[in-house]
Amino acid sequence: MPELPEVEVIRNELKSKLINQRINDIKIFWHKTFVNLCSELPNDNKIADIERLGKYIVLVLDQNFLVIHLRMTGQLIFSQNENFSRDHLRLSIHLQSGNILNFYDIRKFGRIYHVPDLNSLFTNVGIDALSQKFTNDYFKELLRNHKRGIKSFLLDQKNIAGLGNIYIDECLFLSGIHPKKLTNEINNKSAKQLHINIKKILNLAIGNMGTTISDYRTTGGGFGRNQNFLKVYKREGNSCFKCGSIIKKTRINSRGTHFCPVCQPENGVLQ
Repeated sequence: MPELPEVEVIRNELKSKLINQRINDIKIFWHKTFVNLCSELPNDNKIADIERLGKYIVLVLDQNFLVIHLRMTGQLIFSQNENFSRDHLRLSIHLQSGNILNFYDIRKFGRIYHVPDLNSLFTNVGIDALSQKFTNDYFKELLRNHKRGIKSFLLDQKNIAGLGNIYIDECLFLSGIHPKKLTNEINNKSAKQLHINIKKILNLAIGNMGTTISDYRTTGGGFGRNQNFLKVYKREGNSCFKCGSIIKKTRINSRGTHFCPVCQPENGVLQ
């Protein structure tokens, strides 16, 4: 699933292509992809801005909003003509300029919502992991108020929006925290380091155009580069870059979880 860095890369690319463009028509090829909660379609609306909250892309229109959630396999591919693949094409946004934004989705889990406001859609979405409001003090308070394994806690988008499997594994490794460590047992020093590393890892991934493990593509159909810099994710059975021990894999919340048993000891004491 595309996480915050991949969605931010897509947002940045779309800003240069879509801002001030008018929507001419929306063609829907899979009925569940488009959820229209307004009385009309957004045709003839100008795209005034493009924002992001966690893993959601928000097209701010003259009237209402288009909110895009890529889910597991969604791709937004920009085309300047009708010469594009129809395989797994679920929706097309045709612009008055003649350009087209295509939404591809192999597994059909992605959604595009047309909504009059954002409040109801984002009721259960927490603070964005790169927001200025996501401070160290805010993070420490969140951890203190929960008693839950840190990996499970960070996966829950109600707590912090944008983090997913790849970057949580990477952040916990860099911070020396075991993925099953209880949130209320993480001391202030470790919490501060994890907070720093969350922002660091996410920004590095954005600079590397995201992580392509399977389905993620940029709006031009290109691949991310960040998969070349991962320290633990998908590296089970390989040597740890820090200590040389073998990277392990377990399952938490049905997610494959990668960690170094030496650099991230379960008892919280580095060997």
